[in-house]
Amino acid sequence: MKTIHIEFSDERLITPSGLVFVGQILGKSNFVKKINRAPISNEYLQKQIKNGDILLTYIGMLCQGKPQYEAVREMMDDPDYYKYALGIAYAIPSAETLRQRFDMIGDSLRGDILQANIDMLREMKIEPAALENGYVPVDIDFTPFDNSKTKRRAFPVPIKDLMVMHQSWLI
Repeated sequence: MKTIHIEFSDERLITPSGLVFVGQILGKSNFVKKINRAPISNEYLQKQIKNGDILLTYIGMLCQGKPQYEAVREMMDDPDYYKYALGIAYAIPSAETLRQRFDMIGDSLRGDILQANIDMLREMKIEPAALENGYVPVDIDFTPFDNSKTKRRAFPVPIKDLMVMHQSWLI
């Protein structure tokens, strides 16, 4: 993995510039190697694009708040940057390749991904710590939709309670 030098300047940074740090953290772990060795069907067409590249691409999209497969098309504007920033070995996959490969992968890598999260936190020596009030901060993100003009049912009571609780946290 290449060394990245950080310096202060007056230049305007592009939105995905933080992906360099994500790539550095993932590059220090054995996450990609482990995923590439995982037993998954080899019946996909683009064998040159490894499963590690598929997951690195999608992690990069998620870090930018873009969970839709079609959002990968934005990466095609500057593929060299995204490959470098995230440590993608071969190429950025198309939206169709992402969708097909995730359909094949399914839930088979869930345990590996969860364990990789724990391993990365330990490798980086990051331990969740309590605040002065004793609470441990947790990032909870959900998007409530206003379905009042549709024929969909209203939110169930537990979700309404969660929304009220979340709004009170923001105040």
